[in-house]
Amino acid sequence: MEKILLAMEGIRQNTYAIDFACYLAKLTGSRLTGVFLEGDPEGIGPATITDDELETVLKEGDTAALADPVLQQIRAFREACICREVPARVHRDRGVPLGEILVESRFSDLIILDPETSFRKSEREFPGEFIRDVLLAAECPVMVSPYAFDTLDRVIFAYNGTSSSVFAIKQFTYLFPVFHNKKAIVVNVHKTDNSTLEEQFKMKEWLSAHYQDVEFVNLTGNSSDELFGYLLEKKNAVVVLGAYGRGILSRFLKPSHASLLLRTINLPIFIAHR
Repeated sequence: MEKILLAMEGIRQNTYAIDFACYLAKLTGSRLTGVFLEGDPEGIGPATITDDELETVLKEGDTAALADPVLQQIRAFREACICREVPARVHRDRGVPLGEILVESRFSDLIILDPETSFRKSEREFPGEFIRDVLLAAECPVMVSPYAFDTLDRVIFAYNGTSSSVFAIKQFTYLFPVFHNKKAIVVNVHKTDNSTLEEQFKMKEWLSAHYQDVEFVNLTGNSSDELFGYLLEKKNAVVVLGAYGRGILSRFLKPSHASLLLRTINLPIFIAHR
């Protein structure tokens, strides 16, 4: 993986999202690009800024730059990356936020999202419409950042035998070879206890070629409820979801469920779909 995007509101950024993005970039040896989105959902934003104007943020004593709140945020982002020894770039996108980030996703390996990102002041849902739309339409995998973390020492794959869940597992594995020495836990949820042993054997065979330590956890019941319960006490792990029969992803996109999932579990969530 070479290019990671961190999508942020132009005038507001959360430190925890920057910390997590820098951690992943440094861990994988990737360049981090901070995408500062400024337009509103209707496409009404400030006039286009030139590259020369953007670079003034690095010049001490430039009062014009310091008067621009977005340039102040850009300076803070760059300083944070320098302190963490992470190579970084900045894109200042001033069109419709969703359209801008979807175009960016076409030419990127991974997008990291702050779950609180929203461009509608009156919006009270969590996550907001912007996050839900990006998760459904992004042309590269998306990682939703946690609110706090220490390290990542295991990967939890949500698997139900569908092609979408296998696709997400493969995407994560190919993008993050640095995790191959970590423990991989495959959570397989079935509505009944009649799981397919042959499929599980093939899945374990493939994973064992990429991970040193693979464990299968078989649960019976509703996929969303069972997985949520399993994740409640987990720490220092990243969760990998595909469309997963649309069950878990659909639940994630419902504000009442997503808020509980993100705030209670507090684990980074990797989502990939075709």
